[in-house]
Amino acid sequence: MADPSETTQVSREPTEQEAELVDAVRALAAEVGSLKDDVHALRAETRVLPPGEGDHPGWDEGAPLAVREGSAWVRSVDSPRARGIAIPWLLLEILFLVAVAVLCVVAGLDAPAIAGVMVAAWALVALGEWFAARADRDRHAFVYRAGVSIGASVRDDRSWFDSNGDDTMLDAPSAERPPARLPPPE
Repeated sequence: MADPSETTQVSREPTEQEAELVDAVRALAAEVGSLKDDVHALRAETRVLPPGEGDHPGWDEGAPLAVREGSAWVRSVDSPRARGIAIPWLLLEILFLVAVAVLCVVAGLDAPAIAGVMVAAWALVALGEWFAARADRDRHAFVYRAGVSIGASVRDDRSWFDSNGDDTMLDAPSAERPPARLPPPE
């Protein structure tokens, strides 16, 4: 077998179909290049699109919206409650402490009185935080708590734990209690 590097390659003239295919690929490549240039030019522009005055197919404002029917159980589920307004409590607490400090200075209190008033104001803020955390904890405990206590529903039957393995079917039954047995097959 001859070494591939030593073989002579014979070139042939492309057929008419191959020439048409090559021309079509070159035309497509030129079209893609011009489209790419158009995209780059549009991305470089900072103006907004002009408002259209004509028809907008598919965007009829008077047309009723399509309602998609779901399963019955999906329609029976309550929708979630709307969230309340988010209150920036930390910011309000800081503003309260700053306002108390400014009022103490404006009132002309001496340093020990200012310190006492600030400790009392801080205690009010801490008490408010504690009540808020407790209410949040209670709300979560109410939502996630089981309805029935597990310990109250299980009867305290210590006979399950009193066996030391002596009451098996291999041994003779003891006189005090019968041996533990499996239920009969159904």
